Amino acid sequence: MIVNSKQSLSDCIIELKLDFEANKFLSVKIEKATRLQIQNRWIQQFYNMVSKQSGQPRQDLVNHCKYWYGLPILFIDEIEMSVIWHKMMKALSEPERLKSMEKTSVTSLFNVKECSDYIEQLIINYIDNYELPEKVK
Repeated sequence: MIVNSKQSLSDCIIELKLDFEANKFLSVKIEKATRLQIQNRWIQQFYNMVSKQSGQPRQDLVNHCKYWYGLPILFIDEIEMSVIWHKMMKALSEPERLKSMEKTSVTSLFNVKECSDYIEQLIINYIDNYELPEKVK
């Protein structure tokens, strides 16, 4: 169970109590969220917020961000892969390129630094148009 709010903490405690009463034995392992998990959650909330404020379909926004901001970060040290990728994409129209991002892993391949760079690009490119979330719940 993920506990990320007072409500989910209350739900977790209730569930633990009920399970303990029923079984009389529990094994509980508590793990702190990693920095990358927190970054990923922030990115998802960012997509939701910008999509809601702009009226742009969320998937279109995700595709755009992955293509224009994510791929350059992912390929920054992979020159050969970047050249191959751009040759493949050249044959597609802009809408087809963006649509291809739906089935392409980009942000899930990021390490912590790459994810930080991606977040920075999102902020740089969207801060003037949208009110950014202050806190991830």
